[in-house]
Amino acid sequence: MAINRKALYALMSLALAAGPAAYAQSRNNGGQSKKQSFEEFRSGILHDYQDFRQTLLDRYADFLNGEWHAYESFNGVKRDNKPKPRTVPRVEIPKKKPVAEPVPELKPKPRPEVKPEPLPELKPESKPAPKPEVKPAPKPAPKPEDKPAPKPEGRRDSRAADAFDFFTIPLQVPRVDFSITDRLYANSDYAAQWRELQEAEVADRLLPHITSLATELGLNDYLTFQLINSYIDSKFAGTDATSRMSAVHYLLANLGYDARIAVTGEGVPLLLIPFKQTIYSRTYMMIGDRKYYVFEPEGFSLAKAGPQSIMTCRLPDDVDKGRRMDLVVGRLNLPEKPRSFDFECGPIHLTGEVNENLMPVLYHYPQMPVSDFANSDVQPELRRKLIGQMRSQLEGLDGDEKVARLLEFMHSVFEYATDEDNHGFEKPYFLEETLYYPKNDCEDRAIFYTYFLWNALGKEAQLISFPGHEAATVRLDNPVEGTCYDYEGATYYISDPTFIGSKTGMIMPPYKSTAPNIDYTYK
Repeated sequence: MAINRKALYALMSLALAAGPAAYAQSRNNGGQSKKQSFEEFRSGILHDYQDFRQTLLDRYADFLNGEWHAYESFNGVKRDNKPKPRTVPRVEIPKKKPVAEPVPELKPKPRPEVKPEPLPELKPESKPAPKPEVKPAPKPAPKPEDKPAPKPEGRRDSRAADAFDFFTIPLQVPRVDFSITDRLYANSDYAAQWRELQEAEVADRLLPHITSLATELGLNDYLTFQLINSYIDSKFAGTDATSRMSAVHYLLANLGYDARIAVTGEGVPLLLIPFKQTIYSRTYMMIGDRKYYVFEPEGFSLAKAGPQSIMTCRLPDDVDKGRRMDLVVGRLNLPEKPRSFDFECGPIHLTGEVNENLMPVLYHYPQMPVSDFANSDVQPELRRKLIGQMRSQLEGLDGDEKVARLLEFMHSVFEYATDEDNHGFEKPYFLEETLYYPKNDCEDRAIFYTYFLWNALGKEAQLISFPGHEAATVRLDNPVEGTCYDYEGATYYISDPTFIGSKTGMIMPPYKSTAPNIDYTYK
């Protein structure tokens, strides 16, 4: 029986949305039969959806064996084109007391959407000449380590297991025997490998182990993708990148993600993946109204290779292509390797241990919006301890005085350096990374500062951005002289953790007449 996709989605939405109401009604009516009937109805709808999704997977090899069409690639969008100051900004003591001017009316700027012009459909040759294997470039070691960290105790105690490294961490999953082709050349080769994996029921045999391990480690969608990459690269280290990336694509698609396999005009394999968030400075392409970010094999850079068409198979418009990946990071349960930190200024003394094994995992994390770094919670137990320390140490002070002490702490305990000087590329920090690396810049401080303003002091705060600078604002108990703006009926004062020596209400001179964008609100 054919399934109407729109009708199925509508029924799914109704079933999921009506769940609590239907359950409450069944309790009020005193009848379990109604609840059971609803659960059976919802289970039936979800079962039909899984069957509908399975239809795509069963036919995927046919799509791969069909015509591949060319799409234009676009260079990644930068979050901010204006460079950050190379030296830390400091307050200059004026001869006369300045009069602060209010920031102009706040008008967040919408992000422009780039719409590519349609390109003519291209069909790749069936058997292009073999290309030399792309040699992977060595991975840069996470800074500031001068020597590679010793690997933690491994989980490699069984011969019936596939062992591999996830960044610096040795892992293993129960062994699943299967093979892949040494090298893929044409679309028919990609189709043939998909069929072979499908016939061997690799997804059914392997993915329960992969998802169990990912859940145990607390990995999000993106890190699960990296886990699968590590597994395939280790298990089939001697095969070409075309075959390995095709196998990764097969597993991601069977996990329910909208992942695509693609090739450049030179036959270099690529993975195309859509995300819920914007990824800055990463090449992307548009298929329909969905943005797909490009992931290349190690040692190859599409951006350096120059603009070119990317070819991938076209899927029917009326099929469920899968879900987008989420970049927000929750609690990571990686093996512990403690690294002590100790920061003190005035009444605030933060001390503890951050898990050093997190750092290689987060080092090259995609550049997502600042709000998503702020919304991530990598080590919640550590954060709760620091919140407790700060609250107890500031006890007895009034609310605005607590803000002043925290701002002084931010100005005193961290050394400033731009990401370019510190790492050689743009590298926003998760809060845990700020505790690990000895230097940081404006967005790292703003993320750290606003987190504790809200979670330790209970102060409503905002992350705000100017061209070339990330700062913060805070809602005070009492008005002060200085730069402020009204937002949703509340007054927020500029409070900049990078403007050394400043007080809440003081804004850097270059931004006195610039309206900031609001990136994230703690409220």
